[in-house]
Amino acid sequence: MGGRLMKNRNGFEEKREYPRISRRLTFEIQTEDAVISAETINLSCSGVCCRVSKHIPPMTNLRIVLALIYDNTATQVEYVECEGMVVRVEAVSSSDSLYNIAIFFNEIEESEREKIMDFIEAHLEA
Repeated sequence: MGGRLMKNRNGFEEKREYPRISRRLTFEIQTEDAVISAETINLSCSGVCCRVSKHIPPMTNLRIVLALIYDNTATQVEYVECEGMVVRVEAVSSSDSLYNIAIFFNEIEESEREKIMDFIEAHLEA
């Protein structure tokens, strides 16, 4: 899939390989020593930005299981399993132990990527 020009949150156009959506989904991240709950901020076929309650250092490799929920009753769910790497960490506030992290999907089967693309396209059209 070729790049598209899209507007970022500041209204500037940027070239991204895949579109992304802002959608809240809870999922689990597995590090070498812990399983951490996370909530998506935005999602694309190449990665996810999410909020976690534990600091995860940049360059940490993770195992991810996403539940892509298509409706409010959770009757239509697609599960995506992949591996990713933390590429950015930002503290949400100095008083809370909350962090926004960006994860790049560095090992994902094409069939899993297609599940994410179908989910994104369904929500872009909605």
